[in-house]
This record gives sequence, structure tokens and C-alpha cells, in this order.
Amino acid sequence: MTVVTPGLALALIGAGTAVGMAAVGSGIGVGIAGATGAGVAAVRPEKFGKALVFQAVPQTQGIYGLLVAILILLSTGIIGGTGEEISVASGLAALGAGIAAGVSGLSAIGQGIAASSGIAATAQRDEALGRSLVFSVIPETQAIYGLLVAILILAFSGLLSGSPVATTATGLAAVGCGLAVGLAGLSAIGQGIAASGGIAAASEKQEIFGKALVFSVIPETQAIYGLLVAILLMTFTGIVTDSPVSDISLGIAALGCGLAVGLAAVSAIGQGIASAAGIAATAEKDSMFGKGLVFSVIPETQAIYGLLVAILIMAFTGIVTGDVITTAAAGMAAIASGVAVGLAGFSGIGQGIAASSGIAATSEKDSMFGKSLVFTVIPETQAIYGLLVAILLMAFTGIITGDITITAAVGFASLGSGIAVGLAGLSAIGQGMTAASGIAATTAHAEAMGRSLIFAVMAETFAIFGLLIAILIMFGIGLFTG
Repeated sequence: MTVVTPGLALALIGAGTAVGMAAVGSGIGVGIAGATGAGVAAVRPEKFGKALVFQAVPQTQGIYGLLVAILILLSTGIIGGTGEEISVASGLAALGAGIAAGVSGLSAIGQGIAASSGIAATAQRDEALGRSLVFSVIPETQAIYGLLVAILILAFSGLLSGSPVATTATGLAAVGCGLAVGLAGLSAIGQGIAASGGIAAASEKQEIFGKALVFSVIPETQAIYGLLVAILLMTFTGIVTDSPVSDISLGIAALGCGLAVGLAAVSAIGQGIASAAGIAATAEKDSMFGKGLVFSVIPETQAIYGLLVAILIMAFTGIVTGDVITTAAAGMAAIASGVAVGLAGFSGIGQGIAASSGIAATSEKDSMFGKSLVFTVIPETQAIYGLLVAILLMAFTGIITGDITITAAVGFASLGSGIAVGLAGLSAIGQGMTAASGIAATTAHAEAMGRSLIFAVMAETFAIFGLLIAILIMFGIGLFTG
């Protein structure tokens, strides 16, 4: 009978996460594509084979998750029965690998959205098959990033070789890497939405293919940010350099880095919504390409805020330089900062909704460009509140100043501030919906702009509530008073 240690338990949770989360992504993606395929095959039976090809595209994420899960089971002796005890450090490393492969597997949802459009386009025109497949495989990259990071963690932590070298600090850093690249993989949903629009446009107008590809790759940047942070963490914590750090505080801070860049990457969904509208507008009016790109890149700012906070955490906690003495309290404050800016980054979805309406309005009336931009930037404030709280937390807990005097309890309590402003930032999604309607109303009646702006800013109050509570918490736990 296998003796279950805490380390083994963590590793098995990692295996379950790898195959389970990836199965969710592939299951939904395959289901979306399959639903369209079933409808097409009912009226065009000869398209059955081509529809199956598209439906198979989102299956790869599930295979990646299965592969990583099996590697974890083999390396821990669950399969093969080596009987070696798995340390907590190795268990954390396996958990990080599982999160990387599993959560990034949700990218299959975006692939399913694109593949569904590919099936519909190919049903109408056989020549659309190749171009549609190109669009459909674009969201695969996020899953590949996750698989790459998972294998690097398993290999360099010594799990695959049977000679574990991980420390508890690098194990925690591995979880941070998994969060960074895994959560950033959700950007594929935005990419799938954009790719779906590209397939539809290129099917009707072949010459739009190149420009549609440009719009479709825009949401990829968030995934690249996640991969970048994961690689930096693996490098500077010694996971891949044979000089693993031993300070647990650095590992805790790495979790904050992963949450900051990973959660903020969800803003790519908003980018995908805007990009799809940009593709449609450019297909109708070529002059809309530049303006469509302007609207589409606006939700990028949330991801940049997340990347900025992740880099600040790495720099000022000593992860990069190695010459700073940090504490567990600072590590907890880093997590709070990551939660604040990361969750607030979801505001990019609201911005994308508003931007898509702005693109449509500008395509109809060129004079609406400036007014539409005003409405589109309104949901940005929630992200700014999240960034502000993150910086305040890093400044007044001593992370930035290097004068860390807070206790671990205070660091843990600071999570309340991050959660308050972060979750309240999701109010921007509602704000984006109102702003989109405001743009449409202003397009029809110019005098409606003022009243529409009043409606659009109403949802702002809830974000202000979150900011207020975040600041009161910081006051209450003594961050501002020392």
C-alpha cells in the first residue's frame, strides 16, 4: 500500500488538475464545434469528414493534460511503484506543472469557437478549408506554452529523472509559473472569438485574410506575457539553472507574480470581441483597418498593468537581483497586489464590448471615432484602481522601499484590499455594456451623448466602493500609519 505524504498529495492534485482542467477545455471546445458539425452534416452529409477534422482540433489540449498527468504519476511512483518518498517541494513542483498544462488547456474553448465557424464556412465553400484551419489552430499556442512550462518544471525539478532537487521555495515558484502561463492561456478565448470573425470575413472576401490574421493574433500578447513571467521566475528562482533558491518568502512572492500577469490576461477576451468587430468593419470598409486596430488594442492596457506589477514584485522582493532580504509578510502582500491588479484586469472585457460598438459606429459615421473612444475608455478606471491599490500595497508594506516591518498576519490581511478592489473591478463589464449602448444612441442622436455618459458612469460607483474598502482595510491594519 502506498504511503500518502503531503508531498505526494500535492503531486496527485497536480495530476488531477492537469487532466481535469484540460478535459473541461477540450470537452467544451469539441462540443461547440461538434454542435455546428452535427447541424451541417444533417443537411450536407458530404461535409461530415471535413467537420470531423475541425472538431478534432480542440482535442489536443486534453491530450496535453493527459500526458502531463501520466508523467506526474510515473515520476511519483503511483505508476511503476518506485516507493520513494515525495517531498513537499517536489509535490509543489508537480502541482505547478499540473496547473500550467491543465488551466492553459481551457484554450480549447477558443479553438472550438473558431473551429465552429470553420465548419460553417467550409460547408458553404470548399476552398475556405485551408484558411479556416489556419485561424482555428492559432489558439493552440497557449496550450503549447502551458505544456512547455509543465515539462520544464518536471524536468528541472528532478521529478522526471528521479533525482529531486526542488526546494520548498522553488516548488512555490513553480506554482507561480503555472498560474502565470495557465491563466494567461484563457486569452485563447478572445483569440478564438477574433479568429471566428476572421473565418467568416475571409470566406466572403479572400483578400481580407491577411488583415484578419493581424486582428486575430492581437490577443496572443497576453499569453506571451504569461510565458515571459513564467520563464523569468524559473530562471531567477533557480528552477532551470541548478541553483535553486531556499527562501520561502521568494516562492510566496512568485505566486503574486503569477496571479498578476495570469488574471490580467483575461482582458484578452475583451480584445477578441473588439478584434472580431474590427475584422467585420475592415471587410466592409478597408479604411477601417487602422481605427479598428486602435479600438482593439485598448484592452491591452490591463494586461500591461499585470505584467508591470509582476515585474515590480520580482525586482523589489529580490527574485531578480537576489540581494534583498524579504519576508513571508512581503510575500503575502505581493499576492494581494497580484490579486488586485489581476482581477481588476477583467475590466478589459467591458472595454472590449464598448470598443466593438465603437468600431461599428465609426464604420457608419467617421465623426463618431472620438466620441466612441471616450465611451470605450470609461471601463479603464477599474483597472487603474486595481493598479493603484497594488502599488500602495507594495509601497506601504515596504516591498518597494525595502523597509519591511509588517507582520505575516498584516501581510495576510492585506489580501482583503486586493480582493475588494479586484472583484469590484468586474463592474466594468456592466459599464462596457452601457457604454456600447451609449455609443449606438449617440450615433443615432448626437445630443444623446451627455445622457448616455451619465448612464455609463453609474456602474463606476461599485468600483469606487471596492476602492474605498481596500483603502479602509489598509488604514485599519496600519499600513499608512506604520
